[in-house]
Amino acid sequence: MGKNLAKIKLVLITILLITMINFSSTIPGLAANSEDVNNLLKSNFCVSFLWKQCDLSGADLHNINLKKVNLSGANLTGANLAKANLKGANLSGANLTGANLAKANLYRVDMNKANLTAANLSNTGLWEANLTLADLSNANLKNANLLEARLWGTNLQGANLSNARLHGTNLEYANLADTNLNGTDFHSLFFRGYRQETNLSNANLEGAVITDTDLTGVVMVGTVMPDGSINQ
Repeated sequence: MGKNLAKIKLVLITILLITMINFSSTIPGLAANSEDVNNLLKSNFCVSFLWKQCDLSGADLHNINLKKVNLSGANLTGANLAKANLKGANLSGANLTGANLAKANLYRVDMNKANLTAANLSNTGLWEANLTLADLSNANLKNANLLEARLWGTNLQGANLSNARLHGTNLEYANLADTNLNGTDFHSLFFRGYRQETNLSNANLEGAVITDTDLTGVVMVGTVMPDGSINQ
């Protein structure tokens, strides 16, 4: 009985593999950038699925309303999203390397595990954004508002966070090595009803520039300080 069952499973797996190979031979190539842009504008939806990746690389989407858009896993490398409204959008796992998001509305945006390497996020509104495990290395976050944003385990190495506002931001286990924190405001305070403490516990600030940085009331248990010492 066991041998017959194993043979049946093997036959079924073989049939499935043959079907997938035949089907894949009929799959068209990735849609052109213009086609994906047109679909995005019509349906507010453009996500990667199996063999098909939403390709918006280099697209000009500045000042556009993309509220609650689903761009999960999309390729937005070098895209221009300056002043775009991305409130509540899903950009989890998206590739935004070198993208321009200056002055964009990113309120409650989901950028979990997104690649934002060298992206321009200056003057953006990232209130309550989810940037868990995202890659923001060498990104420009100057004057960004990250009020109560989640940056747990986020890579911010070499990023520019000068004059950014991080009241109540969770930066636990984040990598802030060699970041520019000049004038950054981390301190915990009551602000429009927000009472969450800024959390820098176990974060790495080694080599970071913290001139004029306000760290009042910040949780810093196990934090690696700019000089390499560990705060107890």
